[in-house]
Amino acid sequence: MFRLQVLESVDSTNEVIKRAIEDGEPEGLAIRAYRQTGGYGRQGRAWKSPRGGMYESILLRPEVEMRELPTLALVVALAVRRALASLVVDDQARRICIKWPNDVVLVGGTLPQTNAPSIKNLYSKLAGISSEVHAGGICVGIGVNVEPPEDAMEIGGKNAPAYLADLGFGFTCEREAAINAVGDAVLHEFEPLYRRWCDGGFAALSGEFAEHSMLEGRFVRMANQLGEVVCEGTVRGVDASGRLLLRLEDGETKAVASGEVHLL
Repeated sequence: MFRLQVLESVDSTNEVIKRAIEDGEPEGLAIRAYRQTGGYGRQGRAWKSPRGGMYESILLRPEVEMRELPTLALVVALAVRRALASLVVDDQARRICIKWPNDVVLVGGTLPQTNAPSIKNLYSKLAGISSEVHAGGICVGIGVNVEPPEDAMEIGGKNAPAYLADLGFGFTCEREAAINAVGDAVLHEFEPLYRRWCDGGFAALSGEFAEHSMLEGRFVRMANQLGEVVCEGTVRGVDASGRLLLRLEDGETKAVASGEVHLL
């Protein structure tokens, strides 16, 4: 399905895909780069893109109902989680989870790169996903932390990143070979999930998403883009529309379509 182009460096693989959408390129173009000079993730946030990460964007033109489009990023997160889990031993694979809506994270343990303590709620980001409608098509962007960058970089937020190298992946091959192995695994896992989603929507995949959700059963606080608290509750899965289901303190179940999740 995918027509892959691998580039040494690019401003943003997302921007390449969006230009291809504007030019009428058919579905299936995938752009991979070893370095980005202007990468970004969800809500336009800058994505640190030094050499050592896998940066890949895909052009899609799904024929689905509009209500299904917000769930596509969740499907991509499932594919990325499957791909990364397939590259490491089972004990490490079980630690790779999804943080709703579409981050792939490493849960628990001590990371060699950070010497972080082992605590129940510890998680570190392995991968991020963006999905945006553009000019009649969809651009899906994926960034995976494969190996630590050669140059030190500033880490934002309270959680340091995790790398597949922390889990023992990539030591038997050159860096570019490791990055390509990750990108190829993502495309391999995404294709059947994408076809399944196109045929039947997210409902058939919601169970697998909940199974690998790091939020399942946890008490969380939801905030909007302004940082204002929307609600608090215990996560009870996701619905067929990809909304996070929270059981509130009064027993009511609330479906949340978007927002920032804070573990409590």
